[in-house]
Amino acid sequence: MFQLQREGSFFPRHVLSIFILAVCIISLLWFQLPSNALSRHLHAPSKNIYDVYIQGSQDQDASGTGDSRLQPGDLDSQRNDTGADGVGLPPPSVDFTTSAIDIPFEIYDPYPDYNSKTWKDEWKGAHFACEGPRGVDVNGNADDMFGAYRLPTDAVEPQPIFGSYKDTGLGFGYCFERHARNSAYGDEDAAGDRLNNRPQPQKVEWEKVNWGRLQRECYNRNRGRFQESKAPLSMFRFPAHEDTSRVNETLILPDPAPNSEHQSNRQWLSNSKRYKARNAVLLRTYENKKYTPDNMLHIRSMITELSLHSGAEYEVFLLVQIVDLDRHIFSDPAVYQKALDDFVPHEFHNVSVLFNVPLLEAWYPKVGKHNPKDSQQAHMTQPVQLFSLLRPDFDMYWQFELDVRYTGHHYHHLEAIRQWSQKQPRKLQWERAGYFYSPFIHRTWKSFSAKVGELTKGSGVWGAVTTTGIAPVGPKPPTESAEEDDFEWGVGEPADMINIMPIVDPVTTYMMFRDVLENYPDGKKTPRRTAPITPVIAMSKRLIRAMHHSQVTLGTHMMPEMFPESSALQHGLKVVAFPEPVYLDISDKGPEELESIFNNLTEASVWNGGGPHRNVGKHANYWWSSGMHPEFSNVLYRRWLGIDMEGNKTDEQRLCLPAITLHPIKGP
Repeated sequence: MFQLQREGSFFPRHVLSIFILAVCIISLLWFQLPSNALSRHLHAPSKNIYDVYIQGSQDQDASGTGDSRLQPGDLDSQRNDTGADGVGLPPPSVDFTTSAIDIPFEIYDPYPDYNSKTWKDEWKGAHFACEGPRGVDVNGNADDMFGAYRLPTDAVEPQPIFGSYKDTGLGFGYCFERHARNSAYGDEDAAGDRLNNRPQPQKVEWEKVNWGRLQRECYNRNRGRFQESKAPLSMFRFPAHEDTSRVNETLILPDPAPNSEHQSNRQWLSNSKRYKARNAVLLRTYENKKYTPDNMLHIRSMITELSLHSGAEYEVFLLVQIVDLDRHIFSDPAVYQKALDDFVPHEFHNVSVLFNVPLLEAWYPKVGKHNPKDSQQAHMTQPVQLFSLLRPDFDMYWQFELDVRYTGHHYHHLEAIRQWSQKQPRKLQWERAGYFYSPFIHRTWKSFSAKVGELTKGSGVWGAVTTTGIAPVGPKPPTESAEEDDFEWGVGEPADMINIMPIVDPVTTYMMFRDVLENYPDGKKTPRRTAPITPVIAMSKRLIRAMHHSQVTLGTHMMPEMFPESSALQHGLKVVAFPEPVYLDISDKGPEELESIFNNLTEASVWNGGGPHRNVGKHANYWWSSGMHPEFSNVLYRRWLGIDMEGNKTDEQRLCLPAITLHPIKGP
């Protein structure tokens, strides 16, 4: 800064005094302005997640969008009524203190009223109860169901800073305690527990349970509910010549209009009985994985709640990577079986599918980069793509990392995500997906969506954002422009890709892998999108087959956080970023500041691994591993289990948590 001269200055003294007085007055006014007014009026505009590009008639850039964009602060008018214009809101409390002691207990049953008249009017076939690990049908058997605690109407519970229970159908009237949650699945610590006088479930010799047989028999009982498909294979295989020469046949092209061009997808769905869609749930794991008692409870609960109780609407598998290349698992069945014996608990043998690097290299020789050390990370979608060929009888493929936990009911969780996503329109899908939705700031999802629509003037990405070498498999938009659609297109259509994190244009971020893409003819101009993490992601068969096709024919490669999202963008498929509830254990930042840190693509953002807020994410219940332990997710989960970070038992608070997704969970 320049300095004022004293003696001999060309400023007269009275002018200098007036100047100093003016500086003082301006300074006082500065500090009286609200913080958001400072950022809105006095800070230079920055690259922000609010910079949502609008597709126009201009030449398209690498993101497939035009020049018009929202400005920082444009959504501020949706701030919560608490506080003046949202300023001064206290930090959202994450002080979970509710105890299960003295709260009403009941069996938690989120399933539809199967075989009722209303249910039969919508669905083909009939629902038949399935046998469980205790040798009896699980439906209606309290031993195979878990309990929850109904919160008092006046209960004051912590609210998530991002995402919502109310707006998504997840519900918030119950909390879940560890013993009531896990006793049906072999929680030995629950033995002798007499909280609320619930009798203990019948014991099971878990090592003798055959989960593969139970799931297959469950499907056979209910096969009339599902579309027939050819008999699936039971294990991966190396590709034959026809797998490459006939790769175009693996693509799933759009169906013609359901009935007529005048009938919307929503109307068609309401006028016809349908087969129920099937979902594969793939749990990613690897050789030498130590299966702790907590891991075992988690896997058993997913199979029971998602598959057996639902009548085979879901089926759960373990995708197991064999890293040791000296184990030639596909050359000798005995070697394959030995790997199962060595690396997978016996009860899960018949739900496990093994793969290794040579298998991926054989199917995708044009991709490259199949280093054993980075294959699990860099090529996480390839085993899912091959699984879609192995098991074409599924419509949706959910991928879970094995260090994800959910304290609530798995079926309720995934069905809420799936059903909510199906209700969303395609119009502005990419623009809505680019934000962390915060009820503290944006009030409701409806008002948030309306504001996005208002600011984009009803435009946005419309249909496929094409790139050289990839022919879109998605349907063409029903209108020439988005302005002509009244948020009808896509309503009632299942999503092709669901992430529970926002999805943004990586070109505008500081993410280190934003330019890691290979064998795309348009190079760095290739339109693409990314999510920060993908521990939980769902992909349709149509999307997965398109990804498989491009990797076989072109050898395309992006990091797994980008590849599904970018493929959906290029193919014109339906994408949803589900507003999963996220809590932040931060006591010195209010909702407005937190929202600005997360909804921000500048250097001062959580999206920048080397930026000033790079460690903020470790305070979230769902984020990536920061390498700085203990993350909030680990601490909270261990509190829920009644142990400390060293595994020692703590006081019996019997913490009762809302249904919450936790990642990463390491150790217990």
